[in-house]
Amino acid sequence: MHSMPHTALALAPGDPVLRSAHARSLTRRMLAGEGSVELTAYRAGETLSSAVHGVSRSGQLVVADVPNLFHSLGAFHTPEDIEVRMDVLRDSADHALGLRLASVHLLGTLRWCRDTQEVAALGLTGRVAGLVQDVGPRVRVGVITTDRVLLHDCAGVTAHEADIVAEAAIPAPSTDALAEAVLAAPAEVLAGVADAVLDGVLPGWAEDLGVPDSADLTVDPAHCVDVDHGCVTLARFAGERGWIVQVPLPAPAGAVRDGAGAWDRLLEELAARRVAALEA
Repeated sequence: MHSMPHTALALAPGDPVLRSAHARSLTRRMLAGEGSVELTAYRAGETLSSAVHGVSRSGQLVVADVPNLFHSLGAFHTPEDIEVRMDVLRDSADHALGLRLASVHLLGTLRWCRDTQEVAALGLTGRVAGLVQDVGPRVRVGVITTDRVLLHDCAGVTAHEADIVAEAAIPAPSTDALAEAVLAAPAEVLAGVADAVLDGVLPGWAEDLGVPDSADLTVDPAHCVDVDHGCVTLARFAGERGWIVQVPLPAPAGAVRDGAGAWDRLLEELAARRVAALEA
């Protein structure tokens, strides 16, 4: 049985080192291709919302688009460097919730590759590589350089230096098994985990969340918002209040996290702490 979160202590800030590591990890994932991207050539007042993005193996932020297939590149169709604003938007893992997880923003310079040899030298990965492979030389691939990247999430705004782009080129452990396990968990189990953080039983941190206008989106007491190799993010609703709750995963015996096993260990740790509390 889970408790109902209600105390002011529930919004303790958590370990700043863990919070910083999670913000950095989320930013890397979004730069590497998670979410949808929108490019704005702000001096020309034009926006490109059909592109895909990622980070190449050489550590460069790349975008790709297919002009003249569904649209023209307009002001983006130029051999000159273009000053752009890049916005990456990432929504909740549980699409029924309709919640924006985070956004990444940067100002930079976009330079289109001149030929296929230049594209090949980048070492493309992910959706950008897939688009080039599927469509061929019609795809325009560009490189964006920037000095600073901003992450905007429930905790506010976190600024990162440009070196985070190169970090995003390092392959991250797969979270597919972990995401499957958390998304398959009953809402009551997710609520219990969230409440354990809010009540100080488990480590973690939380932020207030405005309850969505549609009651249909908050029928369940909790939803999975995001999974990371080191942290699970949940949305918890109780009455007219809501919280974003972030729960660090316990480290396994080995150095590599093993997806669903980390979630199982978290549930086991929670059960053990509840038993210990009853016996105290």
